[in-house]
Amino acid sequence: MKVNTVIIGGGISGLSTANFLSKKTSDFLILEASDKVGGTINSSKVDGYILENGPNTVLDNNKAIQELLSDLSITEELIYPNLKKISNRYILINDRLEKIPLTIFEFLVTPILSIYSKIKIFSEILVPRHINDTDVESFIKRRFGKEFHDNLIVPFLTGIYADTTSKMSTKNTLKKMWELEQKHGSIIIGLIKEKNKNSKAKIFTIDGGLSKITELLSKKFINQLMLNTKVSSIVKLNESYKISLNQGEDIFCNKIISTIPSYSLKDIVFDDKLKNVLSKVNYNPIDVFHFGFDRDALDIKIDGFGLLTKPQDKKSFLGVLFSSNIFEHVSNNKKFLITVLAGGDRQKDLCKESPKFLERQILNEIQPLLRLKSEPEFKNHFRWSKGIPSYSMSVTKLQKDLKIFEESNKGFYIIGNFHLGVSVSDCVKYSKELIDTKFK
Repeated sequence: MKVNTVIIGGGISGLSTANFLSKKTSDFLILEASDKVGGTINSSKVDGYILENGPNTVLDNNKAIQELLSDLSITEELIYPNLKKISNRYILINDRLEKIPLTIFEFLVTPILSIYSKIKIFSEILVPRHINDTDVESFIKRRFGKEFHDNLIVPFLTGIYADTTSKMSTKNTLKKMWELEQKHGSIIIGLIKEKNKNSKAKIFTIDGGLSKITELLSKKFINQLMLNTKVSSIVKLNESYKISLNQGEDIFCNKIISTIPSYSLKDIVFDDKLKNVLSKVNYNPIDVFHFGFDRDALDIKIDGFGLLTKPQDKKSFLGVLFSSNIFEHVSNNKKFLITVLAGGDRQKDLCKESPKFLERQILNEIQPLLRLKSEPEFKNHFRWSKGIPSYSMSVTKLQKDLKIFEESNKGFYIIGNFHLGVSVSDCVKYSKELIDTKFK
């Protein structure tokens, strides 16, 4: 079989790439190893609850995601949260839920930070700029102090990357802070000078779950999508590539766009140096628990977006999303759904435990915190053994190595969430950027 372009992977990166490529040509195929599309976008409806086992929300923060939604004619189906209802976000401090400060007054009175730390934060404007990338822990402690790092940044980034700040690249995970320091020499000064640029992006979901996006894309490209089609190897020819499939068939193409995880690409690519580079990318495991309660079982009214924990709390979970607060449609008005995340880099061993054991441990911890009067009437569990890619200090070198590979192998492009950004909107953004720059 011959085709001009092969897209490997039917997750959001692969399918959005197909969407933007289809505006230029129809001469392409999408190869997906499993029996369904979506990748880490994984929605389901069980017993009246709408569950998200992957990303829970999408950030409406770039033109590419807006274009994709418009192309699918689903902009009218987007569901946005009530911002007042989710404005409160909590950090666990001494087994108490403490609200993250959002105003100057709240900042001055919050018990999350000591007086010394609050003074240290205001002195950030005097801290000299560092030109080179550093790990997040060093960066934040240098500019804002240890307590700000431990009590705010660690739980915040754990909720996104499930990683350890001493390993994480500031340039690639706290991009805005990094850019403000580089441009203005101070994050606080930068925020003040660019306050008009900092319009807050909205989060959204879709009625029925985020999987609707990938399902609509799969229907759109039904004639180009091949499910249950695993690539066994890729061979470089003179001016083209041969892709061998597990069924024994070969596909000859001029261009390849890989959107699959690094560990999957490592097993099929022809370049030994790239294999070695890809083998060093780590993924943090994540366990996702959904618990549904009768609202009558809530001793107090649970408000806000959710709750984050710190390593020193020694809890069995990283954070809790108050799902029914964020999007009311995920449960009926007599029920309340929460989503609990466990695992990550700091709790890898917990993801080796039996789900029942971990479930019991988590419930024992959250019931007194949220003052739940009874057991959940609904439970669901999903385990990602390789969940979120780690954006370590070596990710910049990884990006350079991938660029060198692409320059040496004309027509072979590598995108995806392991080096360009973990969010859905990032995946869509870089899919469009690739097509706009390389497929003219």
